[in-house]
Amino acid sequence: MTNRQISPDDCTPVESLCFEKVDRKYIYVKTTAIVLVYVVLMAAATLILTFDIEHTAVWLTVAECSLAVALAVNCALARGIYNFKGYALRDKDISYRSGIVFPKIITIPFSKIQQVSIRMNPLSRMFGLYYLDVINGSQDAMNRITIPGLKAATAEQIKSVLINKADCSND
Repeated sequence: MTNRQISPDDCTPVESLCFEKVDRKYIYVKTTAIVLVYVVLMAAATLILTFDIEHTAVWLTVAECSLAVALAVNCALARGIYNFKGYALRDKDISYRSGIVFPKIITIPFSKIQQVSIRMNPLSRMFGLYYLDVINGSQDAMNRITIPGLKAATAEQIKSVLINKADCSND
């Protein structure tokens, strides 16, 4: 075994990887989820009417308008969320990029992968998209990758690559 020294200048930074985007339908999944949450919040805001306070109608209007503005901002951010999310497969690891306000890139070496699974929730099922979960066995939440918005064939293909690479690196 060799352990030669390398310079940071010789390495390709993870930030400069060419990340593959998730499926375009993921925008609709994200937007639908946002709308559903805000519909529930707006319905809950009507509970203000049950309180015996002065200017109930004014408080309800303020609450509903605030929620409407927040809904519009979050729906506008859905496209940015889609544009930033992505994954990259390299020779020895997989990386996943997410977060607009607080961007992060998680990289898991193939040799550390213990489980790869594909799942969907009711909302993603409506759009025919899947989630790919890659777990390295650590209890730390940062050592888990969940790639949303993948078509079935893409999710299966990535899963096969990860399992094969993990098996080869553990031999």
